[in-house]
Amino acid sequence: MKICPRCGSSNIKWIIPQNWSMWSCNDCSFTGPAVEADKQTQKQLQKNWAKNKKQILSKTNNDETEENISDEELDEKLDKLFEENK
Repeated sequence: MKICPRCGSSNIKWIIPQNWSMWSCNDCSFTGPAVEADKQTQKQLQKNWAKNKKQILSKTNNDETEENISDEELDEKLDKLFEENK
């Protein structure tokens, strides 16, 4: 299933038909590539979001936005998150 890489929500929509990688999350306002994930990964992302929402949002607002990172960087962040929540 496709989910938001920031909060783990499946409440996302494809916003630009000409650009297959642009999705928008209706729960956390993330705009960028969605990720393909299983239920376990989705639950881990949701747990991390609930625990670290303020920190994630402040980093996003003060640092580079997630929509400006490459697919490889996004994969690395997800792998790191997965390892931290094992």
